[in-house]
Amino acid sequence: MNRVGFLVSTISTCRQFSRLQFSTTPQIFKKKINEKQKKGNQQVHFANLEENQIVKDTHKELQEVEKILHEELARHFSLKVDVRQYEEIMVKLDTGKDKQLSHLARVTMKSPLMVMINFQDNPAAMKAAKLAIQKSTLNVTPQQEGAVLYITIPPMSRERREKMAQDAKTRILNEYKKALNEIYTKGDKKSSAEFAGKPDDARKTRQMLLDLKKSAENKAGQLIEAKRQELLKQVV
Repeated sequence: MNRVGFLVSTISTCRQFSRLQFSTTPQIFKKKINEKQKKGNQQVHFANLEENQIVKDTHKELQEVEKILHEELARHFSLKVDVRQYEEIMVKLDTGKDKQLSHLARVTMKSPLMVMINFQDNPAAMKAAKLAIQKSTLNVTPQQEGAVLYITIPPMSRERREKMAQDAKTRILNEYKKALNEIYTKGDKKSSAEFAGKPDDARKTRQMLLDLKKSAENKAGQLIEAKRQELLKQVV
């Protein structure tokens, strides 16, 4: 779990979410608790999805953001060093603009457990980039040598795994919920405008949108918990 990073339109919402400084997770969730109940609720509330264009569009947008969540969690929980985790860190420059680290410096692996970030072509951005790295969920401390930052990857202790899991349950999940709320609000506004003279239709549409959002939130919580359990079982 970028994107805080969610907002305005669905496209910008998805893009910002995908840029958040997370690290990993894919499509592994199938918690069977309440599974039958959830399916039943979806059948009731989503039965007319194809008949309501607003709900249909919102459902599609939610699916797009969910795909991004899978990708970000896959990386967040990975025990392998992924250079993209560093390349996609968003850096707030002195100008007020936000740019990905990869647009400001060259990020490479100096060794299997050391990341090298070269600012030779853009030394003015180093201070802001160093701060962004320290504030990220990667839990690393960059060391500066000239125009280069070196990051030693700490061993994957159980404590570090617990921290990764906690970051996913708090920051990543909260960012994801914010993205869902943005999409829900967008759909609700469209519904209020389109069904201004049809209060029953507006109410039904709002309920379907709310059910979609809650379903997405529940799935995300299950996914993160499944990945957390998987991570803690792995042997270093």
